[in-house]
Amino acid sequence: MFKNFTNRLGNIFSSKKIDENSLLELEELLLISDIGIETTDKIINKLRNEKFSPSFDTIEVKSKLAEIILNIIEPFQEEFPKLSKSKPTIIICIGVNGSGKTTTVAKLAHHYKEMNYSIVLGAADTFRAAATEQLSLWGKEMNLDIISGNQNSDPASIAFKCVESTLNNEFDLGIIDTAGRLQNRTDLMEQLKKIDKVVKTKNNLLNQKTIMIIDGTTGQSSIKQVEEFSKYINIDGLIISKLDGSAIGGTIVSIIDHLKVPVLGLGVGENKSDLEEFNAKKFVNRILDN
Repeated sequence: MFKNFTNRLGNIFSSKKIDENSLLELEELLLISDIGIETTDKIINKLRNEKFSPSFDTIEVKSKLAEIILNIIEPFQEEFPKLSKSKPTIIICIGVNGSGKTTTVAKLAHHYKEMNYSIVLGAADTFRAAATEQLSLWGKEMNLDIISGNQNSDPASIAFKCVESTLNNEFDLGIIDTAGRLQNRTDLMEQLKKIDKVVKTKNNLLNQKTIMIIDGTTGQSSIKQVEEFSKYINIDGLIISKLDGSAIGGTIVSIIDHLKVPVLGLGVGENKSDLEEFNAKKFVNRILDN
């Protein structure tokens, strides 16, 4: 994720000095790694106040850096929603266009299917015919029921049908794929509120969670996306997609530090099994060992 981070870190501190010049170079490295300015300043200030041994090396710097980053993100590490056999769950998946939302819906379905839960999918992205087709292909591959409708039909009606199917057929889980939308399209964002309202009408009979999918390659703009979506619908957690080698990954640190929203998982590939639950220690070790 952080490309050649350790090598660059070694070059910065090869003179075995923790001074303003080396800290400035580290600041540039963190910014290049997609950690935002405010979070980078916090990390640098904490590192400036750390005590290092007289003959410190890169390993010691990495250890201090890992501790600082871990303290930022570990409190917001959460597991995927726990399901109950006695009360079904509805997960609403939201996000902007191109965030990898429909693929992530399939990955979530695979995750829970592997745990022997029964699942139905709701294709509420009715504006993009390819989205329903894509979800249908995933459903066919995993032998899952799909609730869909005609193109441009009311997304909330599909969400309602998915809820009804979940309850009437005693599925453990219904996952609703919503249309990708830009946060500056008020009319589309209002539809999210409508979907949320439809699901909430049955909240006495089910558990409801909303997960936002963030494209890990979009950098700091993802923070604004989450802020805007939060004005219309409560977000229970994030899944960061497209972290398959091309993304830097530092956005995760910034998102957590700035928004205090839990990160649940990471999408690390295109296959249905390429979804990892977020583990803060594993994440920090991965980025600092690159």
